[in-house]
Amino acid sequence: MRNLLNLLVTFFVFWCGNYYFNQYISISDTKTLIIATVLMFVISFIYGFLLTISFISIVVGIGCLTTPLLIVASLVLTPIKLWLLDRYLTGFEIHGFWTYVILTIVLSIFTVKVNDKKD
Repeated sequence: MRNLLNLLVTFFVFWCGNYYFNQYISISDTKTLIIATVLMFVISFIYGFLLTISFISIVVGIGCLTTPLLIVASLVLTPIKLWLLDRYLTGFEIHGFWTYVILTIVLSIFTVKVNDKKD
């Protein structure tokens, strides 16, 4: 459920950015909007999987090397994802450094974090 909510939030943030701030974010059509949203979700999912594997591999000793690197990468992961989308997805353009910063902040604020409470 959390993943679906994050997917919808990302879609909404991209749509609002394109609709209201089209001088900073340019998305050519709905298909590109959907592809950008799905790619952001897939990259986040793969990163979460790698981080989980890294924590599990601490017992073996390999995780001691990879976990700190992945944690540092998480600080810059959203701008990197946005840059990759801007660079490789035709029809998706982000204009300006501050647009990256603002999109990163907005996506971080509205990303849903759900803690499972088991009683």
